[in-house]
Amino acid sequence: MANQDQFGPVEYIAVEFPDGTVTADGFEQLLAAVDNGTIRILDLEFVAKAADSSLSVVPASTFDLADFDLSQFDGAASGLLDAADIAAVGEDIAAGSVAAVLVYEEMTLLPVLDAWARAGGRVITEGHISLDELATALNETENEA
Repeated sequence: MANQDQFGPVEYIAVEFPDGTVTADGFEQLLAAVDNGTIRILDLEFVAKAADSSLSVVPASTFDLADFDLSQFDGAASGLLDAADIAAVGEDIAAGSVAAVLVYEEMTLLPVLDAWARAGGRVITEGHISLDELATALNETENEA
């Protein structure tokens, strides 16, 4: 079992819902990923951008979905994201839109990290590769072949 002081890789993702139309699609799978231990939600914030471009963080329960109770994610808003993070997301979404910003821990790698730690290994760095960076690297590799 992984030690309590150890974390798996931590990632974030922001998803825009144009015109503020949040649907159950994706949130059911997110809940399933939490329930089966694949990920742990560290923060989930909903950022709304008004017509005047002002930003606000709103609770998940703000969105009344006919087929899914989004309020079960209200407790996932930990405040880990700061005002600068919220502002950065706000710059990327259109007025009238809502973005779900998810910070999560990848739990599936914990047994690997724990095994390496027991063998004397230690994580010396972590990082994130964006999809654009990955596509560029794959294209460059393909062109070299």
